[in-house]
Amino acid sequence: MGLVQFGSYRFDADLIAFDKDGTLFDFGASLRAPFLAGVERLVANFAGQSIVRAELYRTLGYDSATGSFDARGPFATSTNVAIGYALVTVLFQHTGPEQDWSGCERLVREEFAPLFEGSRHLEATTGLEALFSSLQDCGVKIAVISNDDASHTESALASFDIAPYVDFTAGGDGPYRHKPAPDALLAAAEKLSVSLSRTVVVGDAATDLEMGRAAGAGLRVGVLTGASSGAVLEQSADLVLESIGEISVLAEPAGQAKCAPDRSSDRPGGR
Repeated sequence: MGLVQFGSYRFDADLIAFDKDGTLFDFGASLRAPFLAGVERLVANFAGQSIVRAELYRTLGYDSATGSFDARGPFATSTNVAIGYALVTVLFQHTGPEQDWSGCERLVREEFAPLFEGSRHLEATTGLEALFSSLQDCGVKIAVISNDDASHTESALASFDIAPYVDFTAGGDGPYRHKPAPDALLAAAEKLSVSLSRTVVVGDAATDLEMGRAAGAGLRVGVLTGASSGAVLEQSADLVLESIGEISVLAEPAGQAKCAPDRSSDRPGGR
């Protein structure tokens, strides 16, 4: 249990559950380049490349004019399985008689998916090891709950030397229903024997915050390092930060904690 500062607010936290992409790692800086490269590798197999490319962008939720991802779209919010099905469906709709559904699945598996393996493309949003070690030192448990595959999540944690600080991980291909369902957060709290009222959810998407709401988390914190705007996050968050770089551990006794903002006029953007 520890007194943790989230921007200008303090909260007695036993557990902080972080999202991965868009929260620990900047979404655009980390994923835009491999996404664009993967699309180009796919469309290279088709005639009418501009049409297929535009349809892939539209379906996955990418705006080529602004270089941004739709915060509601599948690439920003869904599991790798769902993203794969969306890609295969678009490719199949534009394929000729020489290509069947299984051939489109093979293309996605061989040309698109490998670009997101490993961690070389990831850009951390703050000094992750320093943050995680400080949380561990004051007794705060850490969970990482992602809609990405568990193997990708674990690889990223290991590559950034933060795996030893993480007490619970869950991926979109695991045994729990994926976000916004509360299953993984409920499992983390049960496994780590912590109260949900002293649990914080930190994420860049409404699905992260809705998971926290459904589970009864004590504090929901949105961050602006993903695809969502502050206006969108404020609909589900207790407060919104620029990044997890605004999270720090305080030395004061836990009893001096300032209550988290309620969902009224003292919340940033509150109503």
